[in-house]
Amino acid sequence: MTARPGPRSPRAVVLGRVGAPHGVQGWVKVTSYTEPAAGIADYPQWTLVHGQQSRQVRVLESKRAGQNLAVRLEGIDTVDAARLQTGAEIQVDRSDLPATGPHEHYLHDLLGLAAVNREGVALGRVDEFLELPAHPVMVLRDGKLERLVPMVPERLVAVDLGAGRVTVDWHPDD
Repeated sequence: MTARPGPRSPRAVVLGRVGAPHGVQGWVKVTSYTEPAAGIADYPQWTLVHGQQSRQVRVLESKRAGQNLAVRLEGIDTVDAARLQTGAEIQVDRSDLPATGPHEHYLHDLLGLAAVNREGVALGRVDEFLELPAHPVMVLRDGKLERLVPMVPERLVAVDLGAGRVTVDWHPDD
């Protein structure tokens, strides 16, 4: 899942973004960062963050809308109210996420970790993830230097949350 800390709390995880209204009864389209995409509706309460404003909403219903997901949210029951939510980030508290299995990690948990290659050469810190068609890409930043490392099993060698480090199979000059 692609996620990043929310602006309100370091425990907030961004699971998606509200899109355009869907119909005239307040439904909104949603861009989901969860896998599967419809899994975002499994979280019964969201915090919608739009700029410096946030609001808690309950998910009442969800349905497929073509290639997208549409949801009906508590307190949003007109197309005008839905339009005001367009662009809002959908956040949940980190504690609401299911536990991970062995060798599984939420991308959110990797943000800020130091990245080194197999030889121990520092490559920067995990700054963000990009969702690309083939696979996610980890963005490592070291000052002004930016490295894009594919998030595939061949490249992600180890994650040590306790030590605050990820090890990748990547050459410093790449």
